[in-house]
Amino acid sequence: MTLTEDQVYGLICIGAAMAASYGIRRFKAARAGLRFAKDPLDSELLRLSESDPFTVRDLLNGGVVIFGRTGSGKTSGSGYQIGKAIVRLPGSGGLILSSKPEDKEFWNRIFHEAGRSKDLLVFEPSSPLRYNLLDGELKAGADTREITQLIMTIGETLKRNSRTKGGENDSFWDQLKERTLYNGVEIVKKATGKVSASDLQRFITGAASSPAEIASPTWQEGFHNQCLARAYYAHKTPAEQHDYTQALDFWLKEHPALDSKPRSASLADVLNVLHVFCSGVVRQLLSDKTNVSPELMDQGKWIQVHMPIPSFGTAGAFVNGAWKYAVQRHILRRHAMHDANPIIIWSDEYQNLINSFDATFLAECRSHRGAMVVLTQSIHSFYASMPGDAGRHQADALLTNFAAAKIFHALGDDQTAAYASSLVGKSLQTFISGSTGPQGSMYDELCGGQSKFTGSFSQRHEQILQNNVFVNGLRTGGKANGLLCDAIVIRSGEPFSNGQCWQWVTFSQK
Repeated sequence: MTLTEDQVYGLICIGAAMAASYGIRRFKAARAGLRFAKDPLDSELLRLSESDPFTVRDLLNGGVVIFGRTGSGKTSGSGYQIGKAIVRLPGSGGLILSSKPEDKEFWNRIFHEAGRSKDLLVFEPSSPLRYNLLDGELKAGADTREITQLIMTIGETLKRNSRTKGGENDSFWDQLKERTLYNGVEIVKKATGKVSASDLQRFITGAASSPAEIASPTWQEGFHNQCLARAYYAHKTPAEQHDYTQALDFWLKEHPALDSKPRSASLADVLNVLHVFCSGVVRQLLSDKTNVSPELMDQGKWIQVHMPIPSFGTAGAFVNGAWKYAVQRHILRRHAMHDANPIIIWSDEYQNLINSFDATFLAECRSHRGAMVVLTQSIHSFYASMPGDAGRHQADALLTNFAAAKIFHALGDDQTAAYASSLVGKSLQTFISGSTGPQGSMYDELCGGQSKFTGSFSQRHEQILQNNVFVNGLRTGGKANGLLCDAIVIRSGEPFSNGQCWQWVTFSQK
């Protein structure tokens, strides 16, 4: 086939562009101190041993969970080194959820050392940054179901941090709350063309509590009935008309006829979430204008939500939970090409922000170039966040989805150590034992009589690493240990260069 002059020129231009892109990526990687790879996924983040690199591909295999007791070096050791490596990665973006007041200085230093100070945006009450959460989700294409799920998921975080105990009938209450929210969002969206937390709160608060109240002129003039009327006259597709009819039946028939106890209980939970959303600093940060959003992370920006829960309480839990869920949804919505920049969610004290959507996110995020790096103290924190037998299985499933690596620093309890040991597995080991028979006469001993020792050998499968190794066998850093802390890194799938699924790794704290 003979190419025309224009076609030849076009091929030359394409080749030049590809070469330039290759050169730019190589230059950026070299400047960041990373080993360059033709495939961006094979770019090395750090080395776990001389023969075991930890690459972008490894990181995007779900995520990393780091365990360690207080003072074990999990944040200043492996957390610090992984954090530095991710920030040095050219084009990386993500979300950082602060757990302590000093986290702001910690991450400022990391970004400064990487030459990316301008890529870190701090979202906090004293900052001018604002994100209208519900408006942002609607513009991103979220439907009524997704808006409902957003509010329900944030509610999980609030419930956890208020230390409310779950009960046997949680599923019943959750289903009723979800239907209440769903039908409220559906009407408010049709009536106003948008969904605001304040409108949703006014609408649900004004719902009729009895069939007799519906006939009251006062109720008919109220905001709730006005929304029902506006939604009735709004343009609707056949599918939207069906949803509206269902919502209308819920508010005019089912809800007023409900027994007062389940109705008041479900409304209390729903309105507790909306109250936090519509008041104080949360309203200022998440219900006003929008000048920052998860979309910026596609451009290599990082957003640090600096509202530690110990300092900000319920407001901190709400804002952290809202941003975490919004970024998870953004990652799963994007159509990431092979060379798309990774977006990472970083959460220390992760037990405060676990939600039911995390397992779904971790199972799907790899193909969207997303991952999570989380730090916590023990497996008990997972079980406490998801109480009950069903919750324990959910916690185990969530842990399984952290497939990139599970890193164990010095632990503070035997159950977490047993969990770590079980991940390493067992091996066939040989045990030697023996006994000595009764001593003979002095004459027999002097004459070299036959030995009375009897030896025996046995083989059985035993843990490769005993629990005590994880509790007492790892250095915790500090000056006494030369700013070095130990950890055991465990991963599923491909073994390390030692042929095992685990690797003993020493992390520097500097």
